Amino acid sequence: IMATCCHGLCSWNEYVGRDCFLRLFCSELGGLAIFGENEFNLLKRWTSASVLEDSHVSEAGSRTSTDENETKEEHYTENVEGEKGRYPSIFTVVKDLGLACGGKGLGRACQRLIDFGRCEYMRNDLFAPDSQSDDKCFNVGILHYVSRDVTPQNALLLASRN
Repeated sequence: IMATCCHGLCSWNEYVGRDCFLRLFCSELGGLAIFGENEFNLLKRWTSASVLEDSHVSEAGSRTSTDENETKEEHYTENVEGEKGRYPSIFTVVKDLGLACGGKGLGRACQRLIDFGRCEYMRNDLFAPDSQSDDKCFNVGILHYVSRDVTPQNALLLASRN
């Protein structure tokens, strides 16, 4: 069992899912020429939005937000010392792309991507089948142990013997 906290504190050099991300994002499917530290920093930064309340949309269709929520959005997406203006805000991306999931949903998706890379590392490196057997000795996956209404940090990585 591995808790999946601290998504925003990961560093590219220490992240165990680097190979997975390179395969995913730099393939025909991902379509990127490169995926490295800068792209990872953006992804991990956006994970913090998963704990924020999404802004509300008024009946007229314009975005409204409480002052407190606006302050939190700025803190998590704009005011990282030395990075202001370096990366786009997740809320700007959500708005520009018209994503129904909101910043919170996209932040959760970023968390799950980081967790997926961790699972692939566990599956392919920590618990890889031995060369003499094609059988997988372990099942590895992400388990949501409580509702996200209880906590948005509700996932853990689980490896169990077959």
